[in-house]
Amino acid sequence: MTTTHHTRRELNKARTREALLDALRTQLAQRGLTELNVEEIAEAADVSRRTFFNYFPSVEAALSEAISVPIGHMASMLGDRPADEPPLVAVRRVVEESPLPQQMLRWVSNVRCSFTERQGFAVNVWAYHRELLEEILRERLGDSDALAVSSLAGTIMAVFDATERVWFTPDAEVDEEATARFNVLLCRGLELAASGWTNASEPRAST
Repeated sequence: MTTTHHTRRELNKARTREALLDALRTQLAQRGLTELNVEEIAEAADVSRRTFFNYFPSVEAALSEAISVPIGHMASMLGDRPADEPPLVAVRRVVEESPLPQQMLRWVSNVRCSFTERQGFAVNVWAYHRELLEEILRERLGDSDALAVSSLAGTIMAVFDATERVWFTPDAEVDEEATARFNVLLCRGLELAASGWTNASEPRAST
């Protein structure tokens, strides 16, 4: 009986969390980042403003989770890569097999545009899943070297962030071409990191 009650409660919490994230995504698409309204997001999910902050420590945390679902999917795929494959190579293979989708990059671009207009509201989408990435890397590398796991996860997330900074152009449409360019740049960044940046000066085809 206790187990059933516990399971039902966990399911209800998961539904509420997803309802809040869906409401946030809808508002972000309709209004942009600078006009997000927590009260209206909570109302759309049929909960209170206080409940919103019971689920998320901040608007930034909720926003990062709402728009970065594909990162969690990619992290799971990383866990399925061959154990003897170098981690940075494995991440690049995952990106090649499952590129970041256009909708996510539209949200990322929206956040970046809003940040340039509203200094002080910074959202690092990529760093949000660092702990999840560390868990998966720990399974690949073992628990014996915490520094290796932490620094590798930090490097991977830094490559994602650097790719966004190089790729982003204010007021540019995030179409299929822009989406493809982001993923090409991301693979290039991961390739540079895997090589220790030793091939950084090699000529590259235009992306």
